[in-house]
Amino acid sequence: MTPPVTLAERYGSLAASGNCVPSLGLLILAALIQEHGAEAIVIDAAAEELTAAECMERLRDVTPAAFAFSITTLSAIPAERFAKIVKERWPSAPIIAGGPHPSAVPEETLLRCPHFDAVATGEGERTILDLLDAIHEEKPDYSHVAGIAYRADNGEIKRTPSWAPFMELDSLPFPAWDKLAGFPERYTPALFKVKQTPSTSFVSSRGCPFSCSFCDTSVFGKIVRAHSAEYMVELFEYLNKQFGIRDITFEDDTFMLDRQNVERFCDLLARSNLKMSWACNSRVNLAKPELLRIMKLAGCWHISYGVESGSQEILDRESKKLTLDQIEDGVRNTVNAGILAKGFFIVGHPGETRETLQATHQLTRTLPFSDISVTCMTPFPGSRLFREAHEYGTFSDDWTKMNLLEPVFVPHGLTADDLLYWQRKIWRDFYFRPRTFLSYTGRILRNPSPRYLKGILQSAWALSKTVFSSNKNST
Repeated sequence: MTPPVTLAERYGSLAASGNCVPSLGLLILAALIQEHGAEAIVIDAAAEELTAAECMERLRDVTPAAFAFSITTLSAIPAERFAKIVKERWPSAPIIAGGPHPSAVPEETLLRCPHFDAVATGEGERTILDLLDAIHEEKPDYSHVAGIAYRADNGEIKRTPSWAPFMELDSLPFPAWDKLAGFPERYTPALFKVKQTPSTSFVSSRGCPFSCSFCDTSVFGKIVRAHSAEYMVELFEYLNKQFGIRDITFEDDTFMLDRQNVERFCDLLARSNLKMSWACNSRVNLAKPELLRIMKLAGCWHISYGVESGSQEILDRESKKLTLDQIEDGVRNTVNAGILAKGFFIVGHPGETRETLQATHQLTRTLPFSDISVTCMTPFPGSRLFREAHEYGTFSDDWTKMNLLEPVFVPHGLTADDLLYWQRKIWRDFYFRPRTFLSYTGRILRNPSPRYLKGILQSAWALSKTVFSSNKNST
C-alpha cells in the first residue's frame, strides 16, 4: 500500500492542482504475488486520499500475512505512523517498505521508522517473492533474502547483498490495475499531460546513464533496460479494452534514449489503429526532427524535458551535460513537429545567484514552452547533492518537508524568501500572459469534458493563490 499522505502534505498551497496516479511499483508486485499463488490487496491511500481510519476500515475483515509499503522520502514518516497502528492490530504481521527512499538510505529508514521490520533496496520483483517465502516459514529467516535491510532478533540492523539489475522486463506481468478501487475514474493524472480521458501512466524503461547531481538512481541504477515495442503496444491494447484508457503518459526518465525501440513502437502503434494519445519525458538533446515526426504520427502530443536552469554555468555544475543551444534546438524541434513541450526548472541550485535566476526566468519566456514546472532544489537521499549540500548552503534534511516546494536547501548568498520569490515570479510571468491563456483555452475546447474543465479551473485557482500570495521582496 501507499501510506496515508494528503494532497496538502504533498503539494502545499497547490493541493487543488495536485495529481493522483496509481503506484505502478505496487501494482507490478501485486500481479507477481498473484502469480505466486498468494492473494494481494492493494490500498493506494495516497492516490485515494484515504485517512488512516479509512485504511483500517478497508482492512477490517483481513488477516494479513504481511504489509508492504511503497514510500518516498516525503511519505516515510506518515508510513511509520500508520505502521504503528498496524502493529497494534496485527503484531505478528511483518511490515516491509520499498521504493526510492529506503533504497537510498535503508539503515537510516529502519532507525527512524522502528515499526518497519525490513526494507527492500532496489528493484523489488525478486525480493518480494523471496520475502513471502521467508515470511511463511515457521521461524522467518531474512538473512537469505537478497536486496533487503532488516532487524535481526537481537535488534541489530543487517543488510543482505543487492540483486543485479532486472533485465527481462517483458517477463513481468501487466500491473494489476484491476486491484485498484475505482480505476481509472478515481485517479487524476497531471492535466497538462492529458489530451483525452480516461488516462493513466506507465514506465516502459528503467535506469538512467546520466549523473545529474540532484538525482537519485538507487532503485533502477544506471543500466538502461526497456520493454520491447511489442510489449508496449500490447499494453496499450489491454488498457484500452479493459479500462477504456485513451491516453497514456510514459514516466520514464529518458523515454527517447533507445531510438530504435521508440521508432518500432511508433510504427506498431500507428498500424494498430488504436488512436490513443500519449506523452513522455525525455532529454532535450534527443529531440531530433525525424524522430519527433515519427512520434507525432503515432499519437505523441506532449514531451516534458528536464531543463533545470537557464544558466550554462549552473547546468555544468549540475553535470547536466546539456548546452543552452541544445535546449533551444530541442524545444523548437518539438514544437515545430506539432508536439507540446514542457520544461522542468529548479530554483536554488548550488552556486545559484540572482543573475542565474534571472537567466532561468528569461529562458522560460523566450522558448516556446506550453507548460513549465518550477520546484525548489531538494537534495534527496541517494543523490550526490545530498552528501555535499552543506558545502554549498544550508540544508535541512527533514523528510516531511521534502515535497519539492519548500526551500529545504538554500545556497550561499540567497535566502529562502529569495527562492520563493523567484519561483512565484517565474510561474506568474509564464502562466499569466495571453499566450499561455490561449493555449489552455485551446486544450479545453479540444477536451470539453466537465471533469477536465473543473480540473483546469481548480489548478488555475490554486496557482493564482500561490503566485500572488505575499512574500518578502527579492531583488
